[in-house]
Amino acid sequence: MIRSSETFAEAMAYHNEHVEPSFTNELYELMEHKQLAPKRVIALTGLDRSYFYHILSGKKHPGRSVVLRICFALQLDLSETNRLLKLSGHNELYPKIRHDAVLIFAIEKNMDADEANELLTKSGEEPLYAAGV
Repeated sequence: MIRSSETFAEAMAYHNEHVEPSFTNELYELMEHKQLAPKRVIALTGLDRSYFYHILSGKKHPGRSVVLRICFALQLDLSETNRLLKLSGHNELYPKIRHDAVLIFAIEKNMDADEANELLTKSGEEPLYAAGV
């Protein structure tokens, strides 16, 4: 579109008509696509209700582990997980990092957050959250 535009205004028309992707917008879209209400995501992640709603409103910026817990709750694939991580300002999962490799394996095997957390612990890696949370 940029290359084929004659003017700068024409090239920027797309950006004027579309909202830039953001973590909260993407999270809302994924929840809608997966047909999961915030209440269900809260139950699946074990996050505090008010904290999750602060995340949804953009008042709180979640840490990487929290974003990953949300990704597991939404049963996102690797591409979707990496996109949400990137939009939240965190590094994508990188297979050469052992902790991330465990998580990639868990995602590829469709594990839930508890199974991924257990696998991290068994692998000697830092879990996403304390057991029982």
